[in-house]
Amino acid sequence: MVEIWLPYGKTEVHVSVPLRYLAGTIEPSELELPENPFEVVTSALGNPLGSGNIQDLVKGRNKVAIALDGTLAPYTASVAASAIVWTLGQNGVPKENLSLVVGNSLRDYDNPDMLQALQGAEPLRDVVIHEHSRDSVDASNVGVTSYRTEVSLAKPFVDADLRIAVGEVSPDHFAGLRGAQSTVMPALASREGLIRHREIAFQDDVVPGVFEGNPAHSDQMEACEIARVDLALNLITDGWGRIASAVSGGIEPSWKTVVESLGDPPQLRAEADADIIIVSAGGDRFDFDLYNAVWALRGIAPLVKRGATIIFLAECTQGLGAEGLETLAQVDTLAELRRRYVLGARAVYAVKSALRGNNEVILVSALPGYLAEPLGFTVERTANAAFQSVMEKRRNRRTLVVTHGVSSVIVPSEGAEGDDGRDDHPEVDQNQ
Repeated sequence: MVEIWLPYGKTEVHVSVPLRYLAGTIEPSELELPENPFEVVTSALGNPLGSGNIQDLVKGRNKVAIALDGTLAPYTASVAASAIVWTLGQNGVPKENLSLVVGNSLRDYDNPDMLQALQGAEPLRDVVIHEHSRDSVDASNVGVTSYRTEVSLAKPFVDADLRIAVGEVSPDHFAGLRGAQSTVMPALASREGLIRHREIAFQDDVVPGVFEGNPAHSDQMEACEIARVDLALNLITDGWGRIASAVSGGIEPSWKTVVESLGDPPQLRAEADADIIIVSAGGDRFDFDLYNAVWALRGIAPLVKRGATIIFLAECTQGLGAEGLETLAQVDTLAELRRRYVLGARAVYAVKSALRGNNEVILVSALPGYLAEPLGFTVERTANAAFQSVMEKRRNRRTLVVTHGVSSVIVPSEGAEGDDGRDDHPEVDQNQ
């Protein structure tokens, strides 16, 4: 037996897989990490691209807002925020002029771990922290993008004289690739802005890791321009959300440099011949609710063959996360999901796509069965119990394990057949 540990909520769970059936384990590529990530960020802030230096930026600006994506790893967020506050202090900006704005529009609830990490960081003592949710009443409308997305953002950010956005560069199942622009839209957005922005990604193909030609990415960049973001800090992280490097500057110039430095999106390869795929969303950064975890099923789509069994690990302590996962659970066709779009419709389609081809998806989760089963999931409470039940039923048992399904870009090995990972699948048959 091979004991494999996978992220699940704030902990890990194990699955015992017989060696003869183990086809492989897919984990994020490891990056060389710096000894002192604080210095990496302060160095990037000292060399901003296309925005003027920090000393020039702060002249005549009394109120400074630092926006953080609420889905950042808490330690990463605290390091980045601490480095910015320290750098601003070195340039004469007192802490009483600063505020941190945590964008939680992708969550139904605030993130207590993030708040604890920020409050516990010494450089952030006495800095005011605002938590923004999709239903916050303190949102200000500053315009509309050409995609008809209302740019209604957290008021403490809009009202600041100097606006700094901090984001993580990683694959995204809506914009292709996320960065500081993703903190502005959708993390700081109102419910209306979030819904419209996410709907845009449901009208065309989305390939995780590829942002060129993606309308949701263009929508984000427009929103940043409308909101007059003064400085972007893009954090290049590894698959665990740890800082490897950073780039700061204007939204467009810093993004261009990030893209050039990254080159082609990092891809993980595997054969598309597994009978059983065990996939974790990637732990509590992604599996606090089903809406944010379900993209692990899209992440492995290129490897799923007909008749496969998928064991999907997502704790989901905060429930479904989007109304569409409940109200549209019985809808099976792409056209109808688009017509009746509400937040979560595309997530429903991700589930239905995973189930097509006579596939089975077993959800290992704290989510109640009455919420999960209408979507087509079978529910188990432990990963090992789920795997053992599958082993008892299946004749073919070749098993692949994926530890971070949401944040990994996975493609079939050359010559292998599988889903291409796009959103342009044929409509799901209701009689399937």
